[in-house]
Amino acid sequence: MLMHAQGNTSEEKYRKIWINIIKQKISNQARALSILGVEGTETIATYISQININNVDYIEAIAAKDYFSYYHVGLNRRTEDPVNSRLNYVYAIVRSSIARSLVDVGFHPTFGIHHSSQLNAFNLADDLIEPFRAIVDVVAYNNINSNVILNKAERKELTHTLHNACIVNGIKTNVLSAIDMTCESLKRIILDKSNEELCLPTILPVENMEGITE
Repeated sequence: MLMHAQGNTSEEKYRKIWINIIKQKISNQARALSILGVEGTETIATYISQININNVDYIEAIAAKDYFSYYHVGLNRRTEDPVNSRLNYVYAIVRSSIARSLVDVGFHPTFGIHHSSQLNAFNLADDLIEPFRAIVDVVAYNNINSNVILNKAERKELTHTLHNACIVNGIKTNVLSAIDMTCESLKRIILDKSNEELCLPTILPVENMEGITE
């Protein structure tokens, strides 16, 4: 039933959801720079008000370019280096957790809100990960060493990103619980045709909340 509803949801509703996802992604990027105590918070935040239905992908791209230039000077997201190896490792972990939660809720992860590659089995997970990326960035920031290939201890430490604190719908929780809340919210929007806004995470400073929801 939910998979059928995915296919019958209007493009207009999907565009609205996507705009909210990207606004929260950029908001979290601005907050990440503030949490890390580096420049660029105000610059990145200005992009949020510029977003509209016609330019959302363009604004997302230029905001990301500026954000990473502040996050780590000289960083090129297309290269293989110690920074990217850590970011990509944890992004993949969060993506997998989102995919599992989507399947548990009843979604078909291939059918995305915005991503639509026929070669990608997890388009919907790639949509929902966007606001979570800045959480990864904050956790990984102080775990960057000179090695490209992560050792066992580094992988274990970075995996704890799933237990980092964030806020969803006014509730302080961890990333794993936030993922479930986001997927359940999307289910209500798609299946019940709810008018609620998609529940998305707001990042917080690094704090482990393993198995805890307040």
